[in-house]
Amino acid sequence: MSIGKKQFELSACLASLFFLFGIGYGIYEFINILHTSTLAIASIINVSADICSMTLGYVLFICSVIDKSHNDKNLNNYLLLLFTCFCSSLLDEICWIVDGDISQIHLNIAANTLYYIGAPVMAFLFWRYVVTYLGTERKEIKIVNTILACGLGVAIVVRLLNPLLGFYFTVSPDGIYHRGNLYSLSNIYSYSAVLLTLILVFVARKRFKKYQIVILYLYAFFPLAIGVFTLFIYGLSLSSPVIMLDLLLMYCVLNVIQSRERSISENELQMATAIQEGMLPHTFPPYPDKKEFDLHASMNAAKEVGGDFYDFYMPDDDHLVVTIADVSGKGIPAALMMMVTKTLIKNRGLSDFEDCSKILSSVNNQLCENNEIEMFVTVWIGVLHLPTGELTYANAGHEYPAIKRNGGKFELIKEHHAPPIGCMEGIPYKVEKLTLNPGDIIYVYTDGVTEANNSKGEFFGEKRMLDALNLPCEEGMVELNSNVKSSIDEFISGTPQFDDITMLSLKYNGTDNT
Repeated sequence: MSIGKKQFELSACLASLFFLFGIGYGIYEFINILHTSTLAIASIINVSADICSMTLGYVLFICSVIDKSHNDKNLNNYLLLLFTCFCSSLLDEICWIVDGDISQIHLNIAANTLYYIGAPVMAFLFWRYVVTYLGTERKEIKIVNTILACGLGVAIVVRLLNPLLGFYFTVSPDGIYHRGNLYSLSNIYSYSAVLLTLILVFVARKRFKKYQIVILYLYAFFPLAIGVFTLFIYGLSLSSPVIMLDLLLMYCVLNVIQSRERSISENELQMATAIQEGMLPHTFPPYPDKKEFDLHASMNAAKEVGGDFYDFYMPDDDHLVVTIADVSGKGIPAALMMMVTKTLIKNRGLSDFEDCSKILSSVNNQLCENNEIEMFVTVWIGVLHLPTGELTYANAGHEYPAIKRNGGKFELIKEHHAPPIGCMEGIPYKVEKLTLNPGDIIYVYTDGVTEANNSKGEFFGEKRMLDALNLPCEEGMVELNSNVKSSIDEFISGTPQFDDITMLSLKYNGTDNT
């Protein structure tokens, strides 16, 4: 589950304090025991390795929190894996320090019990890390996840019963740790979980890069090798330090490279955003010397790049062509389709501006050629004859425009809709006509306006849009569009924007002869 930013920051601060406390406590106890008693060489090696492991764990924790190159679930699993490994290192150090101390028998038993719990927990978290790294939750994966979760519960219960039954270890009255008769079975769950994880990596190998597969297999190999080694040789406990080194390798190779690749993608996406924004006219007023009309348009993309667009241009001194469109889908595919469609419409509109139907039919046929991804575009295109105020327009599946007569209120023009362009070749598009008088306003928009939704799932809707359009407006079309956008923002009240929000307002002022 994705957690909020503030909750994440609080959890990170508390975890950081725990890491620092663990490292400080470990160093203090190690120095204290060196001054008060004599530790065996094996104990000194193990405790030193555990302190180095904890220090490395804290450094990795800080780097991971600052970097945050993973998705939220993947980051959470990695941090939990790191945290568990840190705790195992701390517990292992305690076990070695108190081993043989009669006064610390209960602490010895408790620390070893919790240490034994660490291995199956880390094996399960490794499985979850790979699953979230793949970003898949297929039915088969969910079944295996349930089995492993149940198995983890059983493994933990067995370890909690160990102080009473002595399955895996015992602590003798003289305070010395001894392996139990079933010690060799203590890692069955861990090995099984890791093996299933490696099988998943193999099955999904096409979704990994070669270096990612190698790193994940190495992560599994080294702890397994250490586990097998310690089955036959007692005296060295290096599982947690080795796993911490594996986590360092995972971070450096998987996450740093992933972060670099994401950075490259983000830079390319920023360039795509700049290119798309550059294709839309954004200088207002667009024709300062033209007093016959006032025009303003805006687009707010839901993602870095969007599928909506608007356009306007004057093919001659007497005509103004305005277009607004909405491409099906979102993101980069919609943005590419948007740029192609905008270019085709404008190229055709510059020559055939007197026939909106001909423009749409031509572009429709061109888009239908090799349209294997079956994307389509809703379009409203209008041509205003400046000397007379006559507006001819055609609607290809787009939203109803709104009109305000001078002195009146905005209302929708509900007329015939033809299918969007890009659906099927040979579709005829009907041309509609109306005459604008000085002071009349046409407002066109995409469905991102009316379908903006709040936290309750309610749509902004046509009524709220008309209410916003009818608010007092003394500063021209810029204020008109701003009123609508402000009303939308107030309505959604922080709910993430789902669709592109695009609008264009055109006021006809008339000419001296009108």
